[in-house]
Amino acid sequence: MRAIHGAACFLSGFDLIRQPGLRHFVVIPLLINIVLFSGASWFLWEYLTNTVNGMLPSWLAWLSWLILPMFMLIVLSIVYYGFTLLANIIAAPFYGQLAKCVEAHLRGASLSEVNTGYFLQDATKLLGSEIRKLLYYLLRAVPLLLLSIVPGVNVISLPLWLIFSAWFLTFEYTGYTFENHGVLFDEQKKVLQRTRLSTMTFGGMNLLMTSIPVVNFFAPAMAIAGATKMLFDQGELD
Repeated sequence: MRAIHGAACFLSGFDLIRQPGLRHFVVIPLLINIVLFSGASWFLWEYLTNTVNGMLPSWLAWLSWLILPMFMLIVLSIVYYGFTLLANIIAAPFYGQLAKCVEAHLRGASLSEVNTGYFLQDATKLLGSEIRKLLYYLLRAVPLLLLSIVPGVNVISLPLWLIFSAWFLTFEYTGYTFENHGVLFDEQKKVLQRTRLSTMTFGGMNLLMTSIPVVNFFAPAMAIAGATKMLFDQGELD
């Protein structure tokens, strides 16, 4: 059951973000996502497709059918998730409030009882956390990118990237609820490692939904709502 619990919680996020009182915490981040993801798509189309062929040495031309698709997929993923992190940094205050309201809804409390008065204070705390996660991401994503261009070794870079992406997406989107409860960066990782099956299936479903056009605009809000439900169901918010 734990194997599918994470994925089920992510999908439940779609219903949660449509609850009355929650939608206005979704609209502004949604607009931010549309602008930034559109920018990412334009950058990748105009720049990456015109330069990636020139990066392959002539002596590796015979491997281009294998190396180029893998390299492009990993670069696409790194840039794409880089824009995701940028969007999350900008929208962090709204996502923190969304996590609070989703938790209140799950507890059966009135949303009017949710304390949203410390918006700026929460914003500062969440922005600091997002920047730390960005550094955490880059320190692992860049070595994976370098691994992808090493002949022979690069065949393992794609599965490693998918595993890391699933882990990181869960780490990213559970963070808002954790921060609301004062759970610090290192302790967040320990909780997710303890519930590894749910962590990976949640992240895997998130990864899948993020790769679908249009759906990817709603994926961050769904992920935050679903992550809050997952932690609530697991008793991590008691």
